[in-house]
Amino acid sequence: MFNTLPYLALMPAHVLLGSAMLFFVLGRAIPGVNKLPPMPIFLVVLAGAFFLETQGNGSDPLFFGMMVVDSFSRLYDQIYYLATAMVVLMMHYSDELDRENDWENFALFSCLILGLLFMSTANHLLMALIAIELVSLPSYLLVAVNRRNKAAKEASLKYVLFGSFATGIMLYGMSLLFGMTGALGFADIWSGLGAEAIDQPIYYLAIGMTLAGMSFKVAAVPFHFWCPDAYQAAPTPVTAFLSVAPKVAGLTLMIRFFSEHLAVQGESLTQMLSWIAMATMTVGNFAALRQTDLKRLLAYSSISHAGFLLMGVATLNDDGRQAVFFYIPIYLLMNLGAFMALLLLSKDNNFQMAGFKGAIRSNPALVVGFAVCVFSLAGVPPFAGFIGKFYLFKVTLEKGLYLLLVVAGVNSVVSLYYYVTILKNMIIDKETQPIAPLAAKIPLVFVTGCAVPLVFLGLYWVPLLDWAEKVRLFQ
Repeated sequence: MFNTLPYLALMPAHVLLGSAMLFFVLGRAIPGVNKLPPMPIFLVVLAGAFFLETQGNGSDPLFFGMMVVDSFSRLYDQIYYLATAMVVLMMHYSDELDRENDWENFALFSCLILGLLFMSTANHLLMALIAIELVSLPSYLLVAVNRRNKAAKEASLKYVLFGSFATGIMLYGMSLLFGMTGALGFADIWSGLGAEAIDQPIYYLAIGMTLAGMSFKVAAVPFHFWCPDAYQAAPTPVTAFLSVAPKVAGLTLMIRFFSEHLAVQGESLTQMLSWIAMATMTVGNFAALRQTDLKRLLAYSSISHAGFLLMGVATLNDDGRQAVFFYIPIYLLMNLGAFMALLLLSKDNNFQMAGFKGAIRSNPALVVGFAVCVFSLAGVPPFAGFIGKFYLFKVTLEKGLYLLLVVAGVNSVVSLYYYVTILKNMIIDKETQPIAPLAAKIPLVFVTGCAVPLVFLGLYWVPLLDWAEKVRLFQ
């Protein structure tokens, strides 16, 4: 008899699917429904899905083992809901999104989050491919929704082309893995490859090409070229969302993909991931040095942070998984806080650095909150970003990856330079065109709500470390 009870673990996914149907179809088909405010409805959906996620326990393999719902996926899913709720609040204070299309925008977000859930639970290459595409397709559309920005369509097209390219490479890598092992399940692939496979060049080719789709979502080198243009042209709330949620989902997929590797394969995989991490953080940081548009600069900053997070993935052990999860809530707070502050400080959605000169004179509290987020991004003590990077450096040192450690240290210094340049522009330089003081207080509460935990967690991080302890093992 077919047992449907384990599939109740997918109730949050069902809620999001129902949300997508509501916003896409019912909102337009049923008279009067589309007159209701979509934002509160979507926030209620997120709250319901979050609650259902917290009620689950144990490990439930679904669809013949193609998906696994466990503590690892549940904790990351909660991160997605929190990030989305924060971005929805940002949307309320942005005029870059057409309010007439809010129902369609929230439908796209519902589909995108559903894809993120599938990426966290995927235990099979076919499911991983479906999940990546379910995240990518709504993302392409969300980048282009700002019709007033002529560059948005071009950026979206570039995003589509790079996504298609990465997916094609990933599919070819999957075909090689299937040809070598006769399997698509993660555990079956690694056991099928065995110890003898690491001496064959096709082993590295197959793994590297399969990583293409995951690297594309993380914006890791060499699949990062779409990121700066897409982040710069997209509405700022969409940019903030793309800089956090899909990146985190790509990391979870990588972690689960490598979780079943055999011990004898670990050294070669660690070296491969270490080189990707070093290239990603170096390209991101040095490219950021030349940027004058702050959204584009933060895009390169997010690429460099992907490299730092890949340090934890490269260790291929429980401590690395814990360090990655420990850093992610911190990264969410400092990145979303920084984007919200820029959104509020910008004039006519112009994010050129020169337009923010002397911003502290008109909006001191907002600039102070932004400074906390930026110093945390740079890894300056006593802010939480320093503690997050400390644990990533710690697990890297324990693994003996000394070259990766040195490269990460140099990149931390490089990143400090351009972050301080932004703050010098806002605090020391004289304003050329006065920035209007912030009228509403709620947006300031948003930025403060991101900045205060960054200070607190920089001084007392034990609760977050205990929370991260739950992802050490898949259970």
